Amino acid sequence: MTRVVVCTFLTALLALCSSPLSADVVGPDRIGMTVRKSPVLYFFIPEATSLPVRFTLGDERSMSPLAEIFLPPPPRAGFWAIRLKDYDIQLAEDIQYRWYVSIIRDSTQNQQDIVSQGVIERIDPQLVDYYDQVCDRDSVHLALKAGLWIDGFGCLCELVEANPEDQKLRSLQEKLWKDMGLAPTVRP
Repeated sequence: MTRVVVCTFLTALLALCSSPLSADVVGPDRIGMTVRKSPVLYFFIPEATSLPVRFTLGDERSMSPLAEIFLPPPPRAGFWAIRLKDYDIQLAEDIQYRWYVSIIRDSTQNQQDIVSQGVIERIDPQLVDYYDQVCDRDSVHLALKAGLWIDGFGCLCELVEANPEDQKLRSLQEKLWKDMGLAPTVRP
């Protein structure tokens, strides 16, 4: 893989990109599954930036993006949430969606953008026996066991955000990072 400015890998292994600034979508190296109509997606950035950040969502049915949203530049390093509900975006079942996070270096030349991408698909909860789960420790484990990485990671991040001093949640989060090959040096 050539890494000059554009990084298009799925894991958050930030040291792989030769550019001093990078953004990485957080998800499995395969399709990230969800049962949520409007899941929360995450990207990681290793340092603060004042450059514009763009989220783009497309699906296999169209060449044009379904959504293109400029996000506030991250004021610090860490994980950043993209809550699809905030933008009235709902995913249809059994459709694969590609999503991109781009840091815009030069608005006149897209080839200068730093880009990372992921794939997500919403599935029927009956297929994985995962219905209307509240977000708690047990539902994180149930989601991950069901192959719902997006939902499990999202719930865990919500729990850590609500309980930042809870070391058991932090340990679970770090275990998940390790299991997925993630090694962030900055805590969210």
